[in-house]
Amino acid sequence: MRLWLLVPVIVAGSMAILAGCSEGDKTAAPASQPAPGVETTPVVSKPVASSLEFVGQTEAVQTVDLRARVTGFLLEEKFEEGSEVKKGDVLYVIDPSEFDANRDAAEAKVDGVEATIRETELQLARYRELRDRGTASEAKLDEAKAQAGRARADLAAAQADLEKAKLDVGYTRITAPINGRIGKSTVDVGNLIGPDSGVLATINDLDPIRVSFAVSERDFLNYKEAQKAGTAEEYTPKIKLANDQLYDKDGKFEFIDNRVDPTTGTIKLYLDFPNPDGFLLPGQFVNVNLVSAKPENQLVVPQAAVQENQTGPFVLVVDKDDKVVLRPIKTGQRNGADIAVLEGLTEGEKVIVAGIQKVRPGMKVNPVPQKSAAVQK
Repeated sequence: MRLWLLVPVIVAGSMAILAGCSEGDKTAAPASQPAPGVETTPVVSKPVASSLEFVGQTEAVQTVDLRARVTGFLLEEKFEEGSEVKKGDVLYVIDPSEFDANRDAAEAKVDGVEATIRETELQLARYRELRDRGTASEAKLDEAKAQAGRARADLAAAQADLEKAKLDVGYTRITAPINGRIGKSTVDVGNLIGPDSGVLATINDLDPIRVSFAVSERDFLNYKEAQKAGTAEEYTPKIKLANDQLYDKDGKFEFIDNRVDPTTGTIKLYLDFPNPDGFLLPGQFVNVNLVSAKPENQLVVPQAAVQENQTGPFVLVVDKDDKVVLRPIKTGQRNGADIAVLEGLTEGEKVIVAGIQKVRPGMKVNPVPQKSAAVQK
């Protein structure tokens, strides 16, 4: 074999080896990545009011169903459905013609009986005089007394009929017995209505609005014992509406029911809330929050900093070396955008609130103060 034929092969192999070494050098020394940036906020201490939460429902303090007490044709409906009415307002007018006639007849009957009484009283007086003279018997006097007594009884009956007739005339005008908002009318002008017509309309007194909710018998007894010992906590009632908005007026405890529901083992409590514009209506479901009247200082962090895994809630803390540390915590009461931390943190530690998805425990980070909200101590 000739040596000059091996030269191209050796040269080509050497070039391939050199090229491979060159590529290996490029991948063996990667450039170092900068530490990811995160936003942090310090753990601070703030007054936090503890609270208890229940499901409640609104109801009217007073509800009145309007009904007809006499039968007749409806002449007028003097209100707008859904409007506010005042006590004494005339709402319905039933044709009073028949009842006016009955009243007039009853008045005439009273007048007639009164005339009869005057006549019998005069006759009784004459028989007394004749008896004293000896010209009339005792039997005639007794008969005159009986006639006068029957006349007085007839007058009492006639006066009772007159009072009933006057009441019936008054019942032809159905008035509002309370202030409140009136609902839909179930009858129309021209209808024949009466006691069998059922509810004509309903008036609800909406200011204040009442909220009822139930607590367990055990919690109720514990609270009563704390009251007796002077250690019971005072609460300010608040409600959160179905749109998650907090109602802007505080309530007050009105009363506690006088019985425990045997099917649920709960007792109802009632709160009253100002409702001057009728914003709240009966039948709404609300969250009742009983907020402590005496807040206590507690450590808080933004709710955005709190995450949860299989073992419970945790936050990511940046230590003094700018490394991420996973810290399990025990959370407490929510306080606006913050949440109280009962265990796991100390005041002043920095927790990550933005950029959490970019880091993991043990990673070095570049922390900067939170931009989205100023944390006030």
